[in-house]
Amino acid sequence: MAAIVAGSAMGTRVAVVGTGVVGLATALGCAQRGLSVSLVGPVPRVFVAAASPATEPDFDVRIYAISQGARALLAGQRAWAQVDPARTCAVARMRIYGDDGGQIHFDALAAGAERLATICEESQLVRALWLGCTMAPGIEHHAQDFASAQFDAGGVRVHLADGSRIDCALVLGADGKHSAVRAAAGITARHSSYGQTAFVANFSCARPHEGTAYQWFTPEGIVALLPLPGNAVSLVWSAPDAIVPQLQALAPADFARRVAARTGAPLGALHMAGKAHAFALNRFVVDRLAGPGVALLGDAAHVVHPLAGQGLNLGLQDVSEFMRLLEAREPWRALGDRVWLRRYERARAEPIGLMRATVDGLARLFQTQDARVRRLRNVGMTAVDALPPLKHALVRHALG
Repeated sequence: MAAIVAGSAMGTRVAVVGTGVVGLATALGCAQRGLSVSLVGPVPRVFVAAASPATEPDFDVRIYAISQGARALLAGQRAWAQVDPARTCAVARMRIYGDDGGQIHFDALAAGAERLATICEESQLVRALWLGCTMAPGIEHHAQDFASAQFDAGGVRVHLADGSRIDCALVLGADGKHSAVRAAAGITARHSSYGQTAFVANFSCARPHEGTAYQWFTPEGIVALLPLPGNAVSLVWSAPDAIVPQLQALAPADFARRVAARTGAPLGALHMAGKAHAFALNRFVVDRLAGPGVALLGDAAHVVHPLAGQGLNLGLQDVSEFMRLLEAREPWRALGDRVWLRRYERARAEPIGLMRATVDGLARLFQTQDARVRRLRNVGMTAVDALPPLKHALVRHALG
């Protein structure tokens, strides 16, 4: 019998706001550790008026490269076993190319790893986690939007859009970059534009990709092709805003040819499956991750450039660290206690800061068109490629 039911909003201990991958993983992890959970947010779209097989696109537009660490978290929650293995693809190697001859090649076997990452669709992850939540005792679902919250020494009162309320000891905000929980807690988020727009699309390819992920740093932005099951790839093109109107005006066949031309067509001709989608790239820096009775996870806590493909992995690392600290919490400390929530904030500060500095630094480095900088960055890439110990250390770090 499904444990997720509409019911009373009173008497719960933890409210998790957000029904995306990070929110569902957070709710499931809390419930598996014996907490009563109110899960706040709409039923995931994959369960609402699902398209028929005849009209459903072959692959989601939102594709993630799941690290070994993130996969271990999902496996520990018994969610990964619900992901269809036929819808995933192991990344065996990665090829990164600079804009003037520089290149780095990463190989899983050479680094002593089974794979560098696992490509998986968002819908597969959401479906698996939602099903886990339905079977976990202690999770009550409220298919409403979060409206506001009152924080005091006795706990938190969460108000929902339909006028109902939830009394709890702790609110966990996993409700995205425009987090309403973050705003209600008075936590400031500063954002700025990267001056780029990400185009995502899926293609069939003429040649087999053999589990290889590609990335090019080009004068027209950062272009990545991720392997999908079969002869298919997923595109993430972080394009400078100056060329966005050009790309948006292209017909699907012309867009596919533009991608092939920009990448040198290592996989032969590309044929678009479905439509290209575009979204502006913004950097979000959150002043703090926690306060009395509240903590932030996922995009509510940090948003970084997608060039490293680590956004979701960073969010699932939040979940993993929160669960570790939850297990280590002294029994006499309340769930909303500021002291132990500060432990979560401190534990996540360095990994988030390091990831932000790395991707922002690379983004700025490859936006600079000075000839000397261009030459040095490409020489640097080739130098790193010639140092196997350094490359293997980078692989181990990326595995999470």
